[in-house]
Amino acid sequence: MKIRTTLVTVMLALSALAALAQPQGVDSVNNRIMLNGDDWSMIYEQLERGNGKFTVVHIGDSHVQPGIISDEVSKAMQQHYGNGGRGLICPLALAGTNAPSDYVLKSSAAISASSRLISRNKPAGMGMTGVAVKFAGGSTTLTIGTKQEGDDFDRITVFHAAGQPFEVSQDGSSLKGRHVSATASSFDLNGLTDSAALRLRGDGALYGIRLLNRRPGVVVDCIGNNGATFSSYLHIDGFAQQLKDLDPQLVIISLGTNEAYGNYSSLESNIDRLITSIKRECPGAKFLLTTPLETHKKGARGYVVQGGIAGVRDIIMRYALKHKIAVWDFYSVAGGKGAAAWWLKVKYMSSDHLHLLNRGYHYMGSLLAQALLKTISTNDSGEMIPSNDAEEMHPAKDKDDIIPVSDDEEAHPASNE
Repeated sequence: MKIRTTLVTVMLALSALAALAQPQGVDSVNNRIMLNGDDWSMIYEQLERGNGKFTVVHIGDSHVQPGIISDEVSKAMQQHYGNGGRGLICPLALAGTNAPSDYVLKSSAAISASSRLISRNKPAGMGMTGVAVKFAGGSTTLTIGTKQEGDDFDRITVFHAAGQPFEVSQDGSSLKGRHVSATASSFDLNGLTDSAALRLRGDGALYGIRLLNRRPGVVVDCIGNNGATFSSYLHIDGFAQQLKDLDPQLVIISLGTNEAYGNYSSLESNIDRLITSIKRECPGAKFLLTTPLETHKKGARGYVVQGGIAGVRDIIMRYALKHKIAVWDFYSVAGGKGAAAWWLKVKYMSSDHLHLLNRGYHYMGSLLAQALLKTISTNDSGEMIPSNDAEEMHPAKDKDDIIPVSDDEEAHPASNE
């Protein structure tokens, strides 16, 4: 009965996709997770049992920071397996960068110091979320709110600088904190709510707050940072140890775009170092690597295909196959070579030829959610594109294909659409 219900959920996801404009070349028939010999039966079994929380952590770059892709995955999985909470919210806006639109996080106090993952100087330090803020005077009232139905919360986990927990109070009464780790403390609120004003006292940095309820179900925690690479997260001291506090059962890693615009000779090594470090701290977690969509770069005669994307994609695919790690080949699902022009045509890609518009990220997230549900409900192993076909699929001469650009294009950054 459960399997039948899950398949119905998959069909609903397919229907939702059908309602969206589909760029030419999208391979929705083969939109699946390639398990590469990994066994995801434990994911299916845990979700079907419905006991406790099932945590998905989505790590990524500027494509992930707006939270749209992760939110589509969250809504699809929670529809069938239950809503365990909104999950991680980060002080991105407080640090002066774009943030997901489905939550509110405001401070009554001024920000005395802030750090972002790719900033050269990090006066507020750095935690696993890739962003940190300190409050003037060592205290503030944080206004926290969720905007989507079902995202009410009555438990929070506060992520903070090592050994510097915050004192937290609500409605004038101090809340008793529970030690989770050197960088995390949890609190029970006065009741289930979709908004709360919490008084925080402490001189340390705030990395993020996790919003949970007491119901079993899926929690999707999103960690996305503009400009991030695999190497960026390796440079966060204790990243994997802090990730352990989220107790992830599935870790999705969507990186590689920024590597493609530079030297990616160390990419395979950095993928291995990041995954190995997380495996060491979270031995029960499964992993899903995703490949990036084709993008363009600006050339002397107009926009040209960024050939590095195909190279990065091939490295990710080979690594996943070699190490028996699941992969979602979004590069191929989105249309492979020539996909960027098609996504631009249906106004899913921004005119910077790199990021997607919000509607494009919704579509991408729906494709990922569909692939995940299909794999979880059927344990479908998918198919792997042979790695020795890479040169035939991406000949060097294609790297400088000129893309016509209309004169009336306007920039629509994903965070400002």
